Amino acid sequence: MRRGAIVTRCLLAPRSATCSERLLSVFVAPTREMRPMTQRLVEGVLQGNRTALSRSITLVESTLKSDEEQAELLLDSVLTQRRSLRPAHVDPPELTSFRLGIAGPPGAGKSTFIETLGLFLTAQGHKVAVLAIDPSSSRSGGSILGDKTRMEKLSNDPNAFVRPSPSRGTLGGVAQHTNEIVLLCEAGGYDIILVESVGLGQSEIVIDDTVDMVMLLVSPAGGDDLQGQKKGIVEIADIVVVNKADGDLKGCAVSLLGMNLFSH
Repeated sequence: MRRGAIVTRCLLAPRSATCSERLLSVFVAPTREMRPMTQRLVEGVLQGNRTALSRSITLVESTLKSDEEQAELLLDSVLTQRRSLRPAHVDPPELTSFRLGIAGPPGAGKSTFIETLGLFLTAQGHKVAVLAIDPSSSRSGGSILGDKTRMEKLSNDPNAFVRPSPSRGTLGGVAQHTNEIVLLCEAGGYDIILVESVGLGQSEIVIDDTVDMVMLLVSPAGGDDLQGQKKGIVEIADIVVVNKADGDLKGCAVSLLGMNLFSH
């Protein structure tokens, strides 16, 4: 601890404190307390407020030290209160949704497919959360976060929540805080959570640890027979979908689907 910080902490100690109490106030870190704003976010998330959910995710993704502490308190409070609201026979109580991971190479049509699927699910009475992971630039560190623009109808659906997140260099197709964000969405009452991965390579399979089921989207012109026999993401996929299977590519789509099912 710097000398200036020690002096400041001593001055802030109550005048009635003894010498030992003053020294203790210098070297013992103060107890972390939840800010009123963080408490309001907790209440909003549990009430299903989309604005509160979005701000809570922003807090969890923040790299500021003060925000990291508040994010931990927020997550602890949400999980504790969520458990108390769940029936005792639900085990574990925090797992209340179905998580579907949607992976595939860039250009396979993941975002368009997710919007169609999401609108179908909300029409069936489900509450759907979409977590779209966008790649971050290795040079600037920035991310376009453009997947939401392809889901305009779903974004405006009152029973849907679409949230893009930067990968920030995290490998495996997911973001650093995807698991925490999934828990917040579950606490917000979303019973189906779709996780759209970054455009995947063959070895990026971390998404399998985050979701209940992995769907692999591929395009008809996605490779030859040898490509279809390779493992990695193909090996962990529970469902293989050949997208854009129409027009001149219909024959290629049938052939590719057969190769993937055989190798799977």
